[in-house]
Amino acid sequence: MNKKIGKQIKKYRLKKYISLSKLASIAGISKSYLSSIENHETNPSANMIQKIAKALEVPVEKLLYSQVDSLDAEWVELVSQAKEMGIHQEDIRGFLAYEAWKRSEKEGV
Repeated sequence: MNKKIGKQIKKYRLKKYISLSKLASIAGISKSYLSSIENHETNPSANMIQKIAKALEVPVEKLLYSQVDSLDAEWVELVSQAKEMGIHQEDIRGFLAYEAWKRSEKEGV
């Protein structure tokens, strides 16, 4: 679970003195869902991040900033190419999970 997005959302919400309920209402999402994002229980979709960024009146990059800094430029390019090819996020995650499992099996032998 990525904690950085939730931290960034909460940071900007508090900076603007907006309650959880108010932000959820402006973004058109439930208060419980927004709370679960801020508390790192849920990873929001790109669409949800856009809604929240718009409600906070900040660019999406501000919510993702700490993540983007930690990513290798080569990985960013690879993922961008995969998206352009129509490869879905779930497929990439599944592949990475499989590769991690394969590596752990190899190391465990």
